[in-house]
Amino acid sequence: MSTRAPRPPRLLPSTGPTPLLVQHASAVLVIGHLLPHTERPLQADVKTLERFSALMAQQGWPAHVSAMAFDRIYAHERFAFAARHGDGDLAMLAGELLNCHRRGARRGSARG
Repeated sequence: MSTRAPRPPRLLPSTGPTPLLVQHASAVLVIGHLLPHTERPLQADVKTLERFSALMAQQGWPAHVSAMAFDRIYAHERFAFAARHGDGDLAMLAGELLNCHRRGARRGSARG
């Protein structure tokens, strides 16, 4: 009898919420697209965050698009980690997103 070691789960990129229409009897629930990037705490478009998430997944690290779009602390942690430990395209994209994060932080503090 041979036993195989369990395989680690394969990480897939997180694409965030997708548009959805749910109807139950007369009630209708509509889940729409994310807010435009100009209305979110992190001023980066979803396609860029999805690309970042896919590059992170290729290297075995999680990065959730919807969390990065709305949680500046989580986004900064993921970008900084990727900038330090990622290779090639991931590190370069992480650096660009860190700059975007910093610009948003300065704009937010100027408003308050």
